Amino acid sequence: MKLYTVHTLKFGFEPQPDVRLVKEGFNWAAFIFSAFWALMKGYWWVAGGIFAASLAISLLLGVFGLDLFGQAVVNITFNMLLGIYANDLARWTLERRGYVEEDVISAQSVDHGLQRVVSKLQTD
Repeated sequence: MKLYTVHTLKFGFEPQPDVRLVKEGFNWAAFIFSAFWALMKGYWWVAGGIFAASLAISLLLGVFGLDLFGQAVVNITFNMLLGIYANDLARWTLERRGYVEEDVISAQSVDHGLQRVVSKLQTD
């Protein structure tokens, strides 16, 4: 079972809010694809920040003249940190868009979690 935070966005008098789930834990897609992950998810500010940080790191590594092994270590460390904090960045983006963190649930997958949330909303 995985833990997910439940984020909802309510539209005026509409009975069903827009619901998004964000997984807790390490994000492998963000670790491997970095800025492309953020672009595919629509997290534009996060993607811009990742791109700017990657560019700054590359420029600094060039200025300091670090060898290829050292550059690889720095880049892998940056991607590791991105994988650790990617879901927090997703929550930050949703908060900026007006979503409210409602709950934390345990589910086998995102689809299973959405089914649980929607059934709970319908009974309320």
